[in-house]
Amino acid sequence: MKSSSASGFTLIEVLIAVAIMSTLGLLAAQTIKQAINQKKVIQEIVSDTSRLRDGMKIFEKDVQLAYHHRDWEKEIIDLAKKNKKATPAPAAPAGGAASGQPPQMPVFDSNGNLVSTQEQEANIEAPRKDPTTQFVGKENEIHFVTMNTGRILKDMPQADFVEVGYSLKECTSFEGKRSTKCIYRRVSPWVDEDVTKGGDEFVLVENVTEFNLRYLGRGKQDWNKDWRTDGGGDGATRGNFPWLVEVSVTYQKNPEKETSKKHSMQLVIPIHFPNNKEESGSSDSLGSGSATGGGPAAPTSPGGPAAPTVPSGAGGFTQ
Repeated sequence: MKSSSASGFTLIEVLIAVAIMSTLGLLAAQTIKQAINQKKVIQEIVSDTSRLRDGMKIFEKDVQLAYHHRDWEKEIIDLAKKNKKATPAPAAPAGGAASGQPPQMPVFDSNGNLVSTQEQEANIEAPRKDPTTQFVGKENEIHFVTMNTGRILKDMPQADFVEVGYSLKECTSFEGKRSTKCIYRRVSPWVDEDVTKGGDEFVLVENVTEFNLRYLGRGKQDWNKDWRTDGGGDGATRGNFPWLVEVSVTYQKNPEKETSKKHSMQLVIPIHFPNNKEESGSSDSLGSGSATGGGPAAPTSPGGPAAPTVPSGAGGFTQ
């Protein structure tokens, strides 16, 4: 009687199969690990660029809505008074009665009672006190009044327009492990003559290695690193807001490491309504011509070039 021998894998075949499976598993684990590490790097880059973009969006909106106060009603009234004084009074006829003089209309109060001329003269409107809205820009900091009053922090005081300031200062990183530089945003709901002080500061963007500003406006042939509308400004900038503000920002999370990537962003931001007297057809400039159309114009003048046409938020982002 013949006995059948049992068939199966030899020991060498089993060892080879185990070696192949181990190699494939090791390669798969390394690939997964590399993918996870690469995902973390990409997420970190996206997070860094998002922080920079979000901070620059707030800065861009503030500059676009920079508020230069002008009391148009008062200027129109002053212009009307000036023209009234310049117009000669018509000659009185021989009879003594003024020809063409309109009769004085009676004035009544809320109860229907006649108000006398003496009472009308006594009820003179209180003198107006216009808010002081200045623009002080330097190479690494900027201060002005803006109508961008969106609440960024909880319970932040609100107003129709606020003072804002941006500056680059030393700070401690969010983790609290090292010293770095941060862009601070200062906000004050109380507008006073000194636009560079007051309010509360908070960190807008950290790990900033560069924050440079330049300005362009009427009476300037090229970009300038300083722009002051207060008494410290020159003849071209005093009382006049710039047309454009250029900002250059560089973000680097770990400057001490050579492998740390830099993220740079540059924007050329137009101020929507500089509201300067020479550009908007005010009572001071009506004698030499005024701007026409739907908004303030930036005409060409011997003192400076015409404002270039720049789309809102024009700029670039590089890594």
